[in-house]
Amino acid sequence: MCIDPPFAKNDTFTADKLKPPLTKKERDNEMRLLKKWGIATQAQADDAGVAWPDDPKAKGGYKDTWSWDDDVHPDWVTGIKTTHPAVNMLIETTREIHGDSIAAYLAFMAIRLFELHRILKPTGSLYLHCDNTAVGYLRQLLDGVFGKDNFRNEVVWHYNNRLQRSANGFASLHDTLLVYGKTERVVANPVYDEDWQPSGTQAARLRRGYETRKGALLIYDEAKFQASGIDESAYKKVYRTRASQPPIGDVWNIPILNPVAKERTGYPTQKPVALAERIIKASTNPGDVVLDCFAGCAYTALAAEKLGRRWTACDINPRAWTVFKRQFSKGGNLPKLTCNDATTGQQVMGSEPTVTLHGPAELPRRTTGGGVEVKPLRTDNRRHAAPKRQRPAWDKPLLESKEMLSLLLQFSNGRAWCCGFYSENADGGLALGNYELDHITPKSVGGEDDIVNRAPLCPEHNGLKSDKNITLQELRTLVAERGEFKPGITSLALPRLDEAYAYALQVRREAYQRKYGKPLGL
Repeated sequence: MCIDPPFAKNDTFTADKLKPPLTKKERDNEMRLLKKWGIATQAQADDAGVAWPDDPKAKGGYKDTWSWDDDVHPDWVTGIKTTHPAVNMLIETTREIHGDSIAAYLAFMAIRLFELHRILKPTGSLYLHCDNTAVGYLRQLLDGVFGKDNFRNEVVWHYNNRLQRSANGFASLHDTLLVYGKTERVVANPVYDEDWQPSGTQAARLRRGYETRKGALLIYDEAKFQASGIDESAYKKVYRTRASQPPIGDVWNIPILNPVAKERTGYPTQKPVALAERIIKASTNPGDVVLDCFAGCAYTALAAEKLGRRWTACDINPRAWTVFKRQFSKGGNLPKLTCNDATTGQQVMGSEPTVTLHGPAELPRRTTGGGVEVKPLRTDNRRHAAPKRQRPAWDKPLLESKEMLSLLLQFSNGRAWCCGFYSENADGGLALGNYELDHITPKSVGGEDDIVNRAPLCPEHNGLKSDKNITLQELRTLVAERGEFKPGITSLALPRLDEAYAYALQVRREAYQRKYGKPLGL
């Protein structure tokens, strides 16, 4: 997750003139979207904080002003008090010290961060972009939502090509990225500075073909050394090794966009794609999903697309759709975006990438799947800790793990449920020690520990399932794509999960009857 939310500046941001100006088709599309969302006048657009297509300058702006009375919903306050008492204390204390405005901003951010935490996978990270206006408050808020032990870094984005003079302090030359993980198992790839150049001593060694680490990545920049006047015959190769190129630290020198950059859209507070690329390289792998829910300038989605990641983007402003289409049409290997919403006046053609647009009253309803209860996250605050829920007897695992494994393997005739793996000992019986018992639906998304949610797997695919934090059905699909079913086994030969559930439920009922002497109640 890479988000660039409002910074609590108490200001309204408008852009320079949109570059180029809106075409008639773009204007008509934006007007249709706004009308569908109940916005029919410029005054209503101003109240909603979105751009109005008939603005003479066609500005794309947003409001960063906050009022406790106007911007904080009563149900937000009730929900925060109920599920996150420590966060509520932070907001109330902020309101006393700093005033209503920053407290309203924190309430706005809190309810969004709760949901972001909920849907982030265990190996995922959140990068929140902010500046010195609210960074201290946001750090405490993130500690309350993600847990202080899941704080990873405070990254300084240093832009040394802009000097803002200050009459009573130092010039501001950086923004901040607060980085949190969902768990301790975050993806963390080393990132190297592509603009690194060796020092004088290193350069001399490199010119002599000195290799500092056997097998290190070698880069030979022939053109650069020829341009420097070095006689190519004086050396065999020029090496740049990862041994002499250390990973970057937590200060990132990335220039802001210059006024004539091709990336420029006219969108206010636009960020360079290079910034998002560095984030995505560090914390994702190809094929992973990247989310930006404050996505107006499209820089995160562009970076994700370039790097082979899947992406989801959200923004309140219909101008964002115009900006997205333009940015993805600027050449290179980027696909052109189309939309499956007739409101935009577009049609989906063939296998082109498609986008779904939802208005403020059209958001998809939150679902949990399979009736699983979504339990609110609680902060580690003993004064406000809720009492532990006493699980009813029928909700407790009734069988030991080894007994579950044995019964489930009987159901599948000794075959692991992932690929058809089979293992027997010297006596011809099943070698239970060579199987592993895992959850059909991961515990991290609400799966229970009882036999109705357990499956025997082979060690290799159990490790793969854990690494990717996927369901058994998703694992089977992946195993099929890799061609890793055991000889003579296809997906049709593996247990159907609905039949397995019915079997496991009957086993649990029998175990309950044996243990408690009465039928299992609902």
